[in-house]
Amino acid sequence: MPLLISEYQWWRAIMMNNLKLGVEVVSAHDLLPKEQGTANAFVEVEFDGQKFRTAIKDSDINPVWNEQFFFNISDPSRLQEKELEAYVYHANRASNNKTCLGKVRISGTSFVSQADAAPLHYPLEKRTILSRARGELGLRVFLTNDPSVRVSAPGQDFDFASTPTTAQEQAVANAIPNPFQDTRINQVRQFQHLPREQQQRPPPMAGQQYYAQGQGSYGEQQQRSYSAAGMKTEAPQVARMYSAGPQQPVDFQLKETSPTLGGGRIIHGRVMPGEKAGAYDLVEKMQILFVRVVKARELPHMDLTGSLDPYVEVHLGNYKMKTKFFEKNQRPEWDEVFAFPKEVVQSSTLEVVVKDKDILRDDYVGRVMLDLNEVPVRVPPDSPLAPEWYRLMGKDGMRDRGELMLAVWYGTQADECFPSAIHAGTTPIDSHLHNYIRGKVYPTPRMWYVRVNVIEAQDIFTMEHHHIPDVFVKVRLGHQLLKTRQVRSPTKNFMWNEEMMFVAAEPFEDDLIIQIENRVAQNKDEVIGETMIPLARIQKRADHKAVVRPLWFDLRRPGLIDVNQLKEDKFYAKVNLRICLEGGYHVLDESTQYCSDLRPTMKQLWKPPIGLLEVGILSANGLNPTKTRQERGSCDPYCVAKYGHKWVRTRTIVDNLNPRFNEQYTWDVFDHGTVLTIGLFDNCHIGGDNNNHSHSHNQSHSHSSSSPSHMDKPIGKVRIRISTLETRRVYTHTYPLLVLHPSGVKKMGEIHLAIRFSVTSLLNVFLTYSRPLLPKMHYAQPLSIVQQEMLRHQAVQLVAQRLGRMEPPVRREVVEFMSDARSHLWSMRRSKANFFRLMQVFSGFIAAGKWFGDVCQWKNPVTTVLVHVLFIMLVFYPDLILPTIFLYMFLIGLWNYRFRPRVPPHMNTRISYADVAHPDELDEEFDTFPTSKSADLIRMRYDRLRHVAGRIQTVVGDIATQGERLQSLLSWRDPRATAMFLLFCLFTAIILYITPFQVIALCLGFFWMRHPRFRHKVPAAPVNFFRRLPAKTDSLL
Repeated sequence: MPLLISEYQWWRAIMMNNLKLGVEVVSAHDLLPKEQGTANAFVEVEFDGQKFRTAIKDSDINPVWNEQFFFNISDPSRLQEKELEAYVYHANRASNNKTCLGKVRISGTSFVSQADAAPLHYPLEKRTILSRARGELGLRVFLTNDPSVRVSAPGQDFDFASTPTTAQEQAVANAIPNPFQDTRINQVRQFQHLPREQQQRPPPMAGQQYYAQGQGSYGEQQQRSYSAAGMKTEAPQVARMYSAGPQQPVDFQLKETSPTLGGGRIIHGRVMPGEKAGAYDLVEKMQILFVRVVKARELPHMDLTGSLDPYVEVHLGNYKMKTKFFEKNQRPEWDEVFAFPKEVVQSSTLEVVVKDKDILRDDYVGRVMLDLNEVPVRVPPDSPLAPEWYRLMGKDGMRDRGELMLAVWYGTQADECFPSAIHAGTTPIDSHLHNYIRGKVYPTPRMWYVRVNVIEAQDIFTMEHHHIPDVFVKVRLGHQLLKTRQVRSPTKNFMWNEEMMFVAAEPFEDDLIIQIENRVAQNKDEVIGETMIPLARIQKRADHKAVVRPLWFDLRRPGLIDVNQLKEDKFYAKVNLRICLEGGYHVLDESTQYCSDLRPTMKQLWKPPIGLLEVGILSANGLNPTKTRQERGSCDPYCVAKYGHKWVRTRTIVDNLNPRFNEQYTWDVFDHGTVLTIGLFDNCHIGGDNNNHSHSHNQSHSHSSSSPSHMDKPIGKVRIRISTLETRRVYTHTYPLLVLHPSGVKKMGEIHLAIRFSVTSLLNVFLTYSRPLLPKMHYAQPLSIVQQEMLRHQAVQLVAQRLGRMEPPVRREVVEFMSDARSHLWSMRRSKANFFRLMQVFSGFIAAGKWFGDVCQWKNPVTTVLVHVLFIMLVFYPDLILPTIFLYMFLIGLWNYRFRPRVPPHMNTRISYADVAHPDELDEEFDTFPTSKSADLIRMRYDRLRHVAGRIQTVVGDIATQGERLQSLLSWRDPRATAMFLLFCLFTAIILYITPFQVIALCLGFFWMRHPRFRHKVPAAPVNFFRRLPAKTDSLL
């Protein structure tokens, strides 16, 4: 009842003509710069023939106004047909004119009352099809019936050159908080115009029914849940309204830096040469103290039994490093190198102590003291420093405790000992964990596709003689298993002629196992015979032209071990196979969208490299803690980079949330249409307070092997496409590390990289664009999509298996994260992102269609007349059509050159639809395969998927209906419609034959662009005729 009274009062106010439109111009964000990277922005608001203007904000692309205007509504009954337009201009004080930066158009159907109004930020649209626009404009639009509100005074035209903003206005504007600053707490959500009652509805939780019967569709419920998230009813809150554009929060964007590297200062991609640059010119030069502990001799007996378990401790200030220990060895050989950054060296003395490992307390053996002021400096390519024997001094000061061989020198990361050295950290690491924190380079195994064509088998005798055998062939290669179809034959010969594909990696360790089995019962198979074929004996071919001859292979009964029995059973049965190793394919071990290598398997088919990619991994900043250590947040980060056939892993920086790596790596580039992937991970072998791995060697191994939750946690990754990099430029940026969690997208920190792409010849780069993306074999004998996905999964597993056997291992979760192993699984968020990407692709065509529609509707008569003139010129001079189109594209590309991207592309939360994804959708995306959720939750998600698929089904059916109507024009399904169409075709052919083409084109063009006075609101006759044509929908069940 109160709701009815309020509606009555509302309409009564409308009829009394007290209604006014209030517009509050709040602020703007990321406007298009016009003068020296900035703009003098002001806003003009137009409604119902009235226009108001804000003040000018000088040199600010993120201006704040907070100015209110009130418009009079001449006819409230036609309010829904009116539109509010807001134009953002740049005031050019030099030429005393204004340039449009974008516009916002709001329909009258979106106006709400003042109580329900909140500041919304609308994306700026282009004023014309040739103009450019960027950024957002914040407006608060509302309707009020307060009689005390007066209509704003009309603004006067003022001179841009003599109207600056005052210092008082600027101070007031600076005191008002900008809603786009990083101080916002609530997450940005997409806004929909909703009543206040719907905004208070909480979003559905996991396990709750997504929508109930009689409460609207899933899409409506989902929009309401998205809109309600993060909005409060106590006070109006700013919500950003945006389209599917590429803009995202500033904190998630790249930041260009100007570091001083080994080659000099980097400023806007250009190198300002400094001192002489060495091989490591993309990283900061680090001065490091290297201590190499080689071996010892003539050590004394320590225990009562006369044994000695020696190890070495290296002390430098507050840092202590230890070698591994040897049991009962008086002449141990360690050959370990320890590295101390020069900035952490707080002492002038280096102490090296030899100790005896004991159960209760380690015994002191002897020590060596070295003065760091006398340590030499080694600069590569000098030869390694020769180690020296030092006498150990005991507690009594006597040098009779044996000798220790050491080498101590100052160097940089260019030293060959740098990758294998144990680097000092704030947390001491036991010696058995040293291998897990070193940096290494990993060559990936060369992988082949194995093609197996099962043709036939002969002399197949089964144990069951009372029924016709149901025989199939099972082919196994390692963990890969495929089967043929089941064939029934009353004879002893069976024919399949089926082809299978497998993935094998060098060196070939697994044999190809062929088994022929008989299906005896539903879950019971009888093995008839088997054979093992070594892959090393299989023929290799480079292209489809090479002929692979089929071969007969003898089968043996399973379980036969006696050699004599095998000879007797030699011709028991045989199978005919055509097997080869395909070297002309590229084995896809990563997503096709992010391939880092496109070369075929056989090296004979490789082309020379076209360039060199150099990457300097400088540092990481502001990492989120991934574990606790001594009741504080900690992280043990390391980087993994993958490109081509080489993976690299940096050293692990122990217990550091702002690690400095300063490691440089290079790759040969064979195709610049490839992608470099760099990931940051937390080392799981170094535990925190909950699972401290530094206590015991056995505990470390038990955790690393048995605990399924003990994995290297991904912190984030960066993908860089090589083709987006300019040559002769050094890209130094900090990349945000964005990770999608079940709770939403989260920034885990930043990584600082320096990247340079150099080419040997620009001509070779240009020729690369004309070559096929994949090797020729992919086009001569293409693989199906299902085969590619299956083989890619097997290839990723093979790479993970081989890299996990190296030391230190690259763990399986790291390989899967770097290779996007889960990218093929269903995701509602990714589906929405792809849909909006598709809409963004067609947005230009849609905008052109709307512009042409405005031309046909004579919205702007001058533009329509000009289009008519251009149309007449093109009709009488058709030779100008294609030159005009290509010249227009050339001018557009030339104009866009000044606005070209200056930074490499990075992961975008807006394009990924990650910042507005529903929690249940993210929970579904991170679910295991097969699922591990409850039955009720699976049923709810299945119903949601059915709803979405139903919409797609409807769209596909509508498209099929239109196509069937086209086919029915000549099929005589509707005899009267077909007869009418045939007569129309006959008359049209006669008219086109006797009438010049220019006249026909002019008539059709003028008819299409006729004035609205000559148009009707009902559909035209051809449209009505087409909609009445029959389709096959009548035949559907």
